[in-house]
Amino acid sequence: MAAPTKRFNMDTRTFSDIWNNHLKKESANDWKKFVLALFERFTTGNEYKNMETMSDHDKTWKKWDDDKKYAFLSEKCYSKCMSIRKTILKAEGNTSGFQPDLPNGYKERNGKGSGSRATGKELFNIFAGA
Repeated sequence: MAAPTKRFNMDTRTFSDIWNNHLKKESANDWKKFVLALFERFTTGNEYKNMETMSDHDKTWKKWDDDKKYAFLSEKCYSKCMSIRKTILKAEGNTSGFQPDLPNGYKERNGKGSGSRATGKELFNIFAGA
């Protein structure tokens, strides 16, 4: 059995604060800036577990350029955003169906439009055998 992979951890409250701040400031409301800010926040200071995870992943991670940092963390950030949005949607008192926006450019995060993600209908058809 293979050794368990270490996870890159991002505290949800801190993540959400950074997300909210990026939405409020037009000059920062950009997916790449958002991801890079999260990479910086969660790989410095007292984030020893993440620094260890990064070193296990690539010993040269501290020398990465912005493109490599972005490529490493973008989809993890997107998944966390979707999870947070789902939690907010189901939150007690959220009668309006509010969900926070994602920073501008999230659909193009991997050079693809939103059509690259499987739709609910497509997933249903896979499992339902349609």
